[in-house]
Amino acid sequence: MRTYRASTLPFSQFSLTEFVGELSHSGVSAIELAQVHYSDVAAETISTLQEETGLHFTSMLSTVGVDAPNGLETLISILDTAQRLSISTISIASGGNETATAREIEAIIDGLKTVIAEAEARNLTLMLYAHEGSLAYNLERTQQILNAIPSENLGFYYSPFHFHRAGDDPVIALRTLSDRLSSVYFNCGVDSETGIEPFWAPEMDFRAICQEIARVGYAGEIMLIYLGLKAETPQPIIEGVSNARAKLESYF
Repeated sequence: MRTYRASTLPFSQFSLTEFVGELSHSGVSAIELAQVHYSDVAAETISTLQEETGLHFTSMLSTVGVDAPNGLETLISILDTAQRLSISTISIASGGNETATAREIEAIIDGLKTVIAEAEARNLTLMLYAHEGSLAYNLERTQQILNAIPSENLGFYYSPFHFHRAGDDPVIALRTLSDRLSSVYFNCGVDSETGIEPFWAPEMDFRAICQEIARVGYAGEIMLIYLGLKAETPQPIIEGVSNARAKLESYF
């Protein structure tokens, strides 16, 4: 049976207590915390929410690039926050940009190696995600970073949408990087280009993508990040997550 995790990023204007309980009734069993929700939250609050809702807080999202001003220090502080909250997994961006020079790529990889060493010392796992505009924007660059850092504490966080945006075949990207696969997520919500929901880039072959997820043996949580709604309450976003989960199930 597939399990699902929801990102709190779309709920940035709301406190955790305003929506987490409702997510537990929407087919979601786990939570990925965005920075706005983990920066100042007390460990006791997370513990209480887990007990009250039955949800597991299993990961955190960082959008900080290691090459940003104070990027290395910020990422290390996020590792400390994960330890404080007893959350073992952090999804991270590569930093950099699509037009990075060979020297810039080398510097970013060296910075990421330092972050990984700090994660290893804390018994934490990091997941690298591809994203347009960053160094790891396509299959080739993502593979280059993962090959340069063969640590068991660095995995690959697969989203078909970002490889599609980069002009790569999402199925081939997953197949190529499956040995390092740590988790899977789908970008859903209102597609800014088409206005269609629940998934961005609806022209992708979602059935083929889901079949490949099953073929490579991935049995972990599938994370849903539901963006694009201008909601005054959490409820429309919660309903969007629920609808996206149901739609995704139909592809498996």
